[in-house]
Amino acid sequence: MRYIHKIAEAVITLLFVAIVIAGSLQVFNRFVLNVSLSWSEEFQKFAFVWLVFIAIPVAYNRSAHLRVDTFFELFPAALQRTMLWVVDLLWVGLGVSLIAYTWRLMQVTQYQMSPGLGISMSVVYAGMAIGGGYLVVCVLANMVARLTSREPV
Repeated sequence: MRYIHKIAEAVITLLFVAIVIAGSLQVFNRFVLNVSLSWSEEFQKFAFVWLVFIAIPVAYNRSAHLRVDTFFELFPAALQRTMLWVVDLLWVGLGVSLIAYTWRLMQVTQYQMSPGLGISMSVVYAGMAIGGGYLVVCVLANMVARLTSREPV
């Protein structure tokens, strides 16, 4: 799993760098060369979709999502463990929902082409399904680690 996490983090970094470069090129071309790029805004939006949905499991791995620990820490340890399982099952539900509904969306949009980049819109939405699948794998790995009394991955 460690290699998969590293690859996901590298993809997020590359997408962020690509978004910054495309935005900078657009600003430079518009204000210096007085020519606008037809594809940069669309590329930035689509790359951001991929970035966000791949970043969700990365944030899960780092326990970086918002949560309220104040009340959680007041409960007994047994109830805390139960709540962790419930939360993880909700994460799995989110991941499975992302996969299922994005798959349906990809079926509808597979022949729709984006105007600026000329790519199929199903490619754009595929990032949501990939992120959902990665989220399910991360949560299940964490649950298995918890079952075998190891540290979460």
